[in-house]
Amino acid sequence: MKFWPQLKQVPAHLNLLEDLRAQLAKDLGIELMEVPNQNLLEWLNKWLEANLYKIDLAQLLYRIDLEILSAERPQEIAEKILEREAQKVIFRAQYSGRI
Repeated sequence: MKFWPQLKQVPAHLNLLEDLRAQLAKDLGIELMEVPNQNLLEWLNKWLEANLYKIDLAQLLYRIDLEILSAERPQEIAEKILEREAQKVIFRAQYSGRI
């Protein structure tokens, strides 16, 4: 993962972690307050494990703009989701001139 570590190093005043939380909430179809401020990878992994049987994984990955992943563990899927969402947030911030 290259964007997720990069996002964690951006100065706090840019609020990119908050943008990432908002992006996750939007794409997962949940409320922002359900997404924690810390330990996002651990939380996302647990969220996937708890909700994998309730959601259409193919539809979720389509919304996030990831290829369909077959036979991958929730941990691997969580890493790829977080990486893609971080990439979206960073690109948006770059193109808007925030970073």
